[in-house]
Amino acid sequence: MAVVYFYIPAQKLEDVIDCGLKLSEWKDRTQATPWSRDARPCIRTFLHPMDDIRHRDPSFKCIKLDVPTDYCVVADNDLYQLSLEHPELEKKYIDTMVQLDRYFFGSFRSPECLVFTTVLSEQISPLEKGLGEPILYQNSETLYVNNLLEQYKSRFDDINQVLLYSFLTLQKQNGCVEGLQSDEKGLAVFFDTKMSHPVTIPIPDFRKYS
Repeated sequence: MAVVYFYIPAQKLEDVIDCGLKLSEWKDRTQATPWSRDARPCIRTFLHPMDDIRHRDPSFKCIKLDVPTDYCVVADNDLYQLSLEHPELEKKYIDTMVQLDRYFFGSFRSPECLVFTTVLSEQISPLEKGLGEPILYQNSETLYVNNLLEQYKSRFDDINQVLLYSFLTLQKQNGCVEGLQSDEKGLAVFFDTKMSHPVTIPIPDFRKYS
């Protein structure tokens, strides 16, 4: 069994807790997977309650679903959204799907967990703040970015300096900060009015990161 999260209109909370989530009623869409090329109905859920933008909307309530992993597939929602505009990405979206019990948390920036079954009432409970199972990370996007940064840090010791230089250079181009640099000295300085001291940083040789 695995815990996933789903938002429902607040006025339907009691009915759902009592009667469950019927797949035919609550399905998000029909979807093919690597294990079934025939599109089947599924409920779109989340691995973290903060991954759904509706967590900011008081008219929705979050519920926890205890679902057998055999019925759960994790997919990259970013690829799905892009495939709606670029159909050639649909195959890539399907091919990158992972069964929930094989998913490595932090692999997708915006994971969605597709549930291909009705969820019974005894498998559902409301998410109460400060109660229940602890949630060990802020949200999936933060975990994804942190994982990527750690991977780049393991390859390039000075990646933080490169990222800072790149960020401040773009800020300068957008007129948000001022800056000067010396190619001869290999140094740049940026003047951010919100910082107490000028920011100096080596100019990276981007060729070494190819």
